[in-house]
Amino acid sequence: MGMSGSVTVVLGLQRGDEGKGRFVDELASSHDIVARFNGGPNAGHTVVLPDNTELDLHLVPSGIAHSNVVNIIGNGCLIDPIKLLKEFSDIEAKDIKVTPDNLKISANAHLILPSHIEGDKAREVTEQAQGSTNSGIAQVSADKYSRSGITLNQALSNLDALLGKSNQEYVDAVRQLEQFSADTTIYINRQLTDGKKVLAEGAQAFLLDIDHGMYPFVTSSTTTVGGVCTGLGIAPKYIDQVIGVIKATQSHVGGGPFVTEITDENLLGQLRGKQTEVDGEFGTTTGRARRMGHLDLPQIKRAIMVNGITHLAITKVDCIPRYGNQIQICTSYKDVGDIAPVSADALDQSTPEYENLPSWTEDISVIDDFDSLPENAKNYIKFIEEKLTTPIFRIGVGPNRDQVIKLS
Repeated sequence: MGMSGSVTVVLGLQRGDEGKGRFVDELASSHDIVARFNGGPNAGHTVVLPDNTELDLHLVPSGIAHSNVVNIIGNGCLIDPIKLLKEFSDIEAKDIKVTPDNLKISANAHLILPSHIEGDKAREVTEQAQGSTNSGIAQVSADKYSRSGITLNQALSNLDALLGKSNQEYVDAVRQLEQFSADTTIYINRQLTDGKKVLAEGAQAFLLDIDHGMYPFVTSSTTTVGGVCTGLGIAPKYIDQVIGVIKATQSHVGGGPFVTEITDENLLGQLRGKQTEVDGEFGTTTGRARRMGHLDLPQIKRAIMVNGITHLAITKVDCIPRYGNQIQICTSYKDVGDIAPVSADALDQSTPEYENLPSWTEDISVIDDFDSLPENAKNYIKFIEEKLTTPIFRIGVGPNRDQVIKLS
């Protein structure tokens, strides 16, 4: 028996936009495979390349910028063939190759059809609107569960039947994906048996999980650690580290309850920054201004519990001074305790209880070791670590690849 491989999982623990892509990008260089296990083109991950240009990814894993990494789009993902080919050309425009050697797509992944997107757009102009990205995610998922969906494999083996449900451009796009199609479950398990290291990249975030999120304001896939096993076809025994990413300046795109939401327009303007900035609080997929709030520890506690988080990464700590001279942190919910309830209804009825910490004025975006941080910034990190009883091993102090303090 050789050395068994391992899986590191990176998950967003809030409402999305936590900055997962940048940690996946950092960790990718020490892994052999980066795999997406859930979601579709409704996700948006931004990777800042070494030359400071941005790579906006939606379905292609964030390891694509690393030449030695094999990227996998797992069976738990939902594929829009036309959008995926467009993404390939955007990536190739940045001089990054996309070939069957560095990208493999599960033959069992479900296809988003033109009719799914039409259905999504139609719903979004009614009172049943869910603030979706009009990507057809709910519709393809409904077909998947009513067993009337089409997998990549089925489409490839019957392109004539596919033409009846789509159009020529769509069929041509599916045909172009054939060279990438593979039994990714066998591939990834063989690699693990050979001792290879896999990085599983989560899309969306904990509060959007279909089972554990603020239903019905959720996505249609499993965004929690359980989705890694089902969305890639690997056993739990391989999962080694589960890294949870949280963002100091909490945000959300779309509807749903937001217990610590900020309504003061002046403060919101300060917190969001500019739309032109790489870390401005506007959606990667939609460009919408994000709702903002104070850090919500009861919500993060629930996410840590459900996912078995072993390490935390916290981003946008450089933006904390935007809150002013006091940092409000929600440490419990009135009459509920320090673990948030789950449903949208229960969250809607929840009242946050805050503790205040002093802020700092120093620019920390050029600091690369913990000891050089201002005393109040160190205390802020220690406070969160103590309350969440989970080690913080990465502190993001800016959007670029090197703007991170490593603690282990």
